[in-house]
Amino acid sequence: MTKQPMTPTGVDDKIKELYLLSNAALQTEALAIQADFKTWIKDNFILSTKQEDYLDDLNTQTSTYFGSQSSICFSNRLPIELIYPAPPVGEHSKWTGSSNNLAVKSDGSAKPIATGTLTFEFSYT
Repeated sequence: MTKQPMTPTGVDDKIKELYLLSNAALQTEALAIQADFKTWIKDNFILSTKQEDYLDDLNTQTSTYFGSQSSICFSNRLPIELIYPAPPVGEHSKWTGSSNNLAVKSDGSAKPIATGTLTFEFSYT
């Protein structure tokens, strides 16, 4: 698969590429992002040094949560979006968050069934 830039367009292109995969190949990607969100992002996106450093510093609990949400979306071919505004000039703090309207169900024997969308958003304070 092609590495994409970490931009809204790059994320959209990566999701389109992923969702062209067979169900089995897509499930492999879903399990990979759930197991190690940070490595999956590094393997699939072109990151600047600042982006990679920021990802490396991302709290483990947060990255695990992001990986689980992404995995559910992959398995169900649900939309994932990125909101990534340009950083302000001068001193600022960067925040990474996710929001979703995912509804997830499971009968316990198969992959979870989900509907909804996932949005990752970078913001600055």
